[in-house]
Amino acid sequence: MRLKAFASIVMLVSFAFGFGAHAQQSDISAESSPVWNDNSLITIQKDGGDPTRSGDVKIVFYGHDAFKITSPNGLTVLTDPWRNDSTGLYPKWFLNEFPALRVDIVLSTHAHFDHDAVDRPNGLMVLERLVGQFKLGDIEIAGLADKHKCEPAPPDKPGSASADLHGETCPPNNVMAFDNAIQIVETGGLRVAIWGDNRAAPDPSLDHYLKNVDVLILPVESILTRAEVDASCPETVLLRRSLITFGQANLQRFPYIGE
Repeated sequence: MRLKAFASIVMLVSFAFGFGAHAQQSDISAESSPVWNDNSLITIQKDGGDPTRSGDVKIVFYGHDAFKITSPNGLTVLTDPWRNDSTGLYPKWFLNEFPALRVDIVLSTHAHFDHDAVDRPNGLMVLERLVGQFKLGDIEIAGLADKHKCEPAPPDKPGSASADLHGETCPPNNVMAFDNAIQIVETGGLRVAIWGDNRAAPDPSLDHYLKNVDVLILPVESILTRAEVDASCPETVLLRRSLITFGQANLQRFPYIGE
């Protein structure tokens, strides 16, 4: 499967952008609501919804690998909220705490501090390293078990990830912190893949699930190199709409020709 040619690269100077000019935020996740509990989820549970039905979807960037996806019916999914390391192994990465925003679902792709601060947002439910299927209202999430990009260095090499974790980072005998679950969020007729820090070439058994992805969000130059994305991901993921990359304090969107 080959990706279609890139059109011009668009550098985003804002921390938020949307698919659809009239993306709607319903009262389901309204920050101004005096009560924040699962009342809204009970209603959605009764009413149901169709993730494949076309509608306006909004994606907002909250820094690093944190994105909030809002469905046409107003359900919200937040991916990979971040925090600073508490062990002392790493310096302070983030100047501020992750905001305590209200969201319906919090996702985490893997157990690293810059992706697993699931207690920081006010999430009504938390899905950490989800593998399998989850559906609520007009959102469906598929979690695909795979592996974090690793450093094939000996554990006794100073400065390596293996040395920091006192264990193996590469499969098949990697420590659990180097497991990664790619998350595919389907809503409004769009399939949005959250790569996390997954290796560039996932297990071939995942190819079926990664077909016809509309939006792919993945780290470039921070985890994956540009060469890895160009060489490996195009063989795996067939995109229909857009590639979003983040890394080195920049957020980029690559629109595609010939949707």
